[in-house]
Amino acid sequence: MPFAPLIHCRYAHRVLGRSDWRSVYEVHQQVGSTHHRGPIGLGVRSSLPAGYGSRTELLSTGRDGRTETAWTIHTPQREMHGRIVAGTIPHDPLVSKTVEYPVKTEEDWRAYLELRRHWLANIEGPAFGVVPEAVRTMGEDGVASVGLGPAYTALASVRGMVELMLDLEDYPGLMAELFEVERQIMEHNVRAFLQSPAEVSWLDICWATGSVMGPDRFRRWALPDVHRAMALVKEVPGKHMGLYTLGRMRQLLPMLVDAGVDFIETLEPNEGDITLAEANRLYGRRVCFMGNFDCVVLAMGSVDDARNEARRCLAEGMDGGGYVLATGDEVPADAKMDNLKAIVEVVAEHGRY
Repeated sequence: MPFAPLIHCRYAHRVLGRSDWRSVYEVHQQVGSTHHRGPIGLGVRSSLPAGYGSRTELLSTGRDGRTETAWTIHTPQREMHGRIVAGTIPHDPLVSKTVEYPVKTEEDWRAYLELRRHWLANIEGPAFGVVPEAVRTMGEDGVASVGLGPAYTALASVRGMVELMLDLEDYPGLMAELFEVERQIMEHNVRAFLQSPAEVSWLDICWATGSVMGPDRFRRWALPDVHRAMALVKEVPGKHMGLYTLGRMRQLLPMLVDAGVDFIETLEPNEGDITLAEANRLYGRRVCFMGNFDCVVLAMGSVDDARNEARRCLAEGMDGGGYVLATGDEVPADAKMDNLKAIVEVVAEHGRY
């Protein structure tokens, strides 16, 4: 069984002082774990008419490393302003927070819809980025999977999760138009993945599953993203797509499994509402589960704690095959390398089907 902790930019930066995809892969090699997720993405090239676009501008840098960045989305008729703060945690400097989202009103949404329609109309073709190089570099020693964003995540990123959920109730017709444009853009990104050398992709729906919208609203607003992406992936042999999820999954899992996804992560042990054992018993013959290891143990626990948590995950997830031991979210920047290596040892001893 592979051990594929969600090592990302933050922990790689702590260990190596770098945060690119190659540094993430190199940290996996130090740990002895399998690269499955990291900062690898692709998309499509497009252009916008004059007057449409987005820009960021550094506003200030403090002595303590804190930075504030202005984020502006503009159209010929309207400018929308947001702010991003970073560097507030000295030992975890890559953490940032959007403290003001640019889209705030119905009029902002209409301007943003116009911009995104222009983006969709002017798509020129796939942009593979670092994917070919990552696939060549990892070979059989890792999975150079690519991350893709669904419509829900794309819209929440300019409005905020809570405000987006309110807008779904206040402007359902307008939001339906926005979601349709974003889903078409998402489909272009999925097709780019299908044309790339990468074999595995993951759809980041964590903003939807981690919200409190409930199963009915999830079925209306977020589930179509999954179905439309999977319909394209299933047409191409040798290509696979899974989901990156967070939060309470008990009522959502039947919908996602029925959508035919290849794997579902992360099955958070603390924020979730279903155990790995129950999820595996109910759906483990139909989908690969990844995750459930308590990330807090990596930072706050001992080596023995890490070993015990790994044994728990194996005991709950291995029955029937198909489980991949992974963390229940991102490996924290203050994770202990010895704890990660201890999990590798437990998997080598007990994680065999």
